[in-house]
Amino acid sequence: MPSFTRAQAEALLPKVRPLLEDLQRRKAAYDRRPTDPVAKEINALLLEIAHLGAEVKDPDSGLIDFRTVRRGREVYLCWKLGEGDRITYWHDMETGFAGRKLIED
Repeated sequence: MPSFTRAQAEALLPKVRPLLEDLQRRKAAYDRRPTDPVAKEINALLLEIAHLGAEVKDPDSGLIDFRTVRRGREVYLCWKLGEGDRITYWHDMETGFAGRKLIED
């Protein structure tokens, strides 16, 4: 996966947001009634998001991460649907969402 600056990751949010919203709708439909065509649509959306460089961590909440380097080590910039146009959290690679910390400008 590529590494992003905060500005680069934020520039992708307008492309990623509608894909995540579509992913949520299709996953909810799949959860109600699983079908192969919907599963293929979900996989296609996951691939499209991955090709942009984002890692989907929780499709239900719209949670994604972007790899970045912070103080010389690889970490994630963490964003989820509803958090606006700025990425305001980061976390260590191994801590996940529970380890989110506010980015201090």
